[in-house]
Amino acid sequence: MSEQYRYNCVDESVLLPILKKHVFIPLHRWIPYWVPANYLTLVSIVMMWGIFLYFTTVDLPSGVEIGAAVLVITAYVIFDHFDGLQAKLTQTSSPLGEWLDHFSDVFNGAIVVYLGFKCLHLPLDGLFLVLTWLNFLAFAATYVEQRIRKELYFGKVGSLEGVVLMILVLALCISENGRALWHFELGWPLYHYLLASFALGCVGTIFTCLHRIGRLPKEFLGFGIGGSLLVVLGIYLDLPSGWLFCAITIFSSEFILRNMAQHLAGQAGAAIDLVVFGLLVGLVGWYWLSWNPIPLLMLFNLGLGLSMLMRCRRLFVQWRQHWLWWNPSTPS
Repeated sequence: MSEQYRYNCVDESVLLPILKKHVFIPLHRWIPYWVPANYLTLVSIVMMWGIFLYFTTVDLPSGVEIGAAVLVITAYVIFDHFDGLQAKLTQTSSPLGEWLDHFSDVFNGAIVVYLGFKCLHLPLDGLFLVLTWLNFLAFAATYVEQRIRKELYFGKVGSLEGVVLMILVLALCISENGRALWHFELGWPLYHYLLASFALGCVGTIFTCLHRIGRLPKEFLGFGIGGSLLVVLGIYLDLPSGWLFCAITIFSSEFILRNMAQHLAGQAGAAIDLVVFGLLVGLVGWYWLSWNPIPLLMLFNLGLGLSMLMRCRRLFVQWRQHWLWWNPSTPS
């Protein structure tokens, strides 16, 4: 498999050439040759999950805490490109590395949205859930396209540009005056325009992916309808945003994982997943019976979460020969 594997990606990002020349490559020279690329991916995962878990304990983050979030997201962007540079330098590119890198980005993207709301001192309400869902829809469209067209495509203004913009926005929020600026009324609060631009970017990504595919895949249609109904129904029923956020995240990441597994490992196809429609029916029924919906959401999250973990385990077993504890040789 290592001889057949080839990372097929078209990246037209506007910022990537600039950052690669002036930031990523110069800083990457400090990374020892023996460090495997997958270790660098794991560093970014640990940093992002660490700041996310910390922020779940914070109501209104202080300037210092926002500054820490800015540093972590910046480090994530850098290490997210270090792993590719290291894999290319050491000639250790593999499907395992591609999967670890891109699947972790699915979660990290949601964490960036979460940190954005927390640092802007915005409630984690329906607007947060809608934008989180749009973010996942854009990721799903990207990897459905990769599965069908056998090519990963990043446009001129994509995820890198979005994360860099978020870094700049959050950097401004370190000071109280900066945070107040985003709440300044100009017809609507300025942060509404910021969030609207993010939503439009997600929608634009979805439509351009579908345009390149040339059709609307039925599994993506089912995923989009099911997830959208879950978000709308959850907001209408006033379900706890934390549980709904977990359900959206697990549902989306499990669907994206199935597309990645089919593309990279030839695992079972990404068919329409009807389990979310069962959850919707259950939520409506439990609402009319005045039952607590939390156990139903917990069961949904647990079931899909276990399914996702089992699929991850199969991928690790299939690609275990690509895991390196260190790069044994030095460049000639």
